[in-house]
Amino acid sequence: MGFLLRNWHLKLSAVLLATVLYTGLVFSGSFSERTIQVRVEQDNAPRDSFVLSGDLGFVEVTYRTANDLAASVVAEAFVGRVDLAEYDMNRAPEPQVLNVSVSALTEGVEVLSVSPETVRVEIDRIEVRTVPVEVETGAVPDGLEIDEPALSTEEVEVRGPASFVDQVDRAVAFVSISASGIAFNEPVDLVAVDVEGQPVDAGRVEIEPETVSVQVDVQETQTNKTVPVRPDIGGTPAPGFALESLTVEPSVVTLRGLPGDLAEIAEVLTEPLSLDGASTDQSFDAALVLGPDVRLADATAEDVVTVNATIVPSVSSRTFVVGIACEGAGDNACLPAIDQLTVTLSGPGGTLSALSAGALTPTLDASGLEPGTYELEPSLGALPDGVELLGISPGAVSVTIRAPASPTPTPAP
Repeated sequence: MGFLLRNWHLKLSAVLLATVLYTGLVFSGSFSERTIQVRVEQDNAPRDSFVLSGDLGFVEVTYRTANDLAASVVAEAFVGRVDLAEYDMNRAPEPQVLNVSVSALTEGVEVLSVSPETVRVEIDRIEVRTVPVEVETGAVPDGLEIDEPALSTEEVEVRGPASFVDQVDRAVAFVSISASGIAFNEPVDLVAVDVEGQPVDAGRVEIEPETVSVQVDVQETQTNKTVPVRPDIGGTPAPGFALESLTVEPSVVTLRGLPGDLAEIAEVLTEPLSLDGASTDQSFDAALVLGPDVRLADATAEDVVTVNATIVPSVSSRTFVVGIACEGAGDNACLPAIDQLTVTLSGPGGTLSALSAGALTPTLDASGLEPGTYELEPSLGALPDGVELLGISPGAVSVTIRAPASPTPTPAP
């Protein structure tokens, strides 16, 4: 008995050490440690709140399990959670650090550690607010004007995190007006914008209702156009006299009307005026010939101009107001922009007196021209002996060449 108790403490230590070494040897041979990525889920979100931080991502979990179970352990064997009830809503929406807890759903699996152990979370209160609705039409095409837009509702509710809802100033319906002039009448999606008109995060702010019906009436707007005034002069001064010059006051007028009515107007004629038998200077108060849908832009102005004709002895020159003709257009139509111009000749007075405007018809050579618009110089034919052409005014005439209309096919009997 004394032999057994001799150095008992040394013998006890040896037994304990052997037990520990044996247990470690058995344990290390039957178990292993591994890591796995586990998604972090959110639990217990406060009522009427919005998680601004969104998806909390993954954590790395270190676990221990028996070797024979290790191959069957997958991410779904763990549950990672953050208890959002721990978030202090009195400090919302500032970021706060919350703990991550991970538990194993499979028996025989032990969670050793989680990294990271915390995550940053931002939560905000849900707020609902009423804001006005506005319509943005952008630039209205030239020649059109619009009435005040009509809306199916003047106000809508915006709902979302308070930090975003507080930025919303109004809800805008963006509308595009067609250049065709067709009235707009369609449902339009609303966009929440701040005071500067910048969109507020649509993914976090809801609008109720999301769309409104918008009606915008569109009309053509009257515009102005400035054109020259041309006297409609006819007749021939007395023998031995000629028209030296014409002046008009004012020489131009500004018209007002719809764009379509003004588009074809290149000049304004006066009422017909006659210089027949004139041997002295002539002055006329001539009325302007305006279309039914066109008026002077200045509503207070009279549609009358003063035409002064200077008549001089035809000792050396004479000016004729004559018609104009096209040649060489073939089957095409040749359409000068004006139907009269002035021809100034020089020569003996008697010879010039014997000439008539009807005998002086400048021509425009349209030979070989394709359909389109051209500037052609008028030319005058042969003149009597001793008579020379000083000038034709204007020196170039705008001419439109048009192809003939296609004939209608004759039905077969």
